[in-house]
Amino acid sequence: MGTPKLSTPRLHVVMADGAEHDVQALNVDLVAWDRHRAQRGEPLPSDAPFVWLNFLAWHVLVKREGVMPGMTLRQFEEQAVEVSSRDVDAEDGGDEVGPTPTEAGPE
Repeated sequence: MGTPKLSTPRLHVVMADGAEHDVQALNVDLVAWDRHRAQRGEPLPSDAPFVWLNFLAWHVLVKREGVMPGMTLRQFEEQAVEVSSRDVDAEDGGDEVGPTPTEAGPE
């Protein structure tokens, strides 16, 4: 069985020290966000997309993958110079997509 093509968010992270990371959030990261948001009263991703993206990137890199052990979310936010969303199809030559969906305008 091959590797499934997931539709969960793909993120590109650039840290202050120049390190770059391309990661993909998984179900465990999204559930962690839901729990974090409920406990701390964070805004919805549609209202604060960069809070959401930073949390996901931090959770993937620090909590799940252990790339930056012990780094708090606040430290991550201060040391990340860019956290951007990548469209699932971007790797296949498609266009990149920003952190929030664009609504269709009037016809």
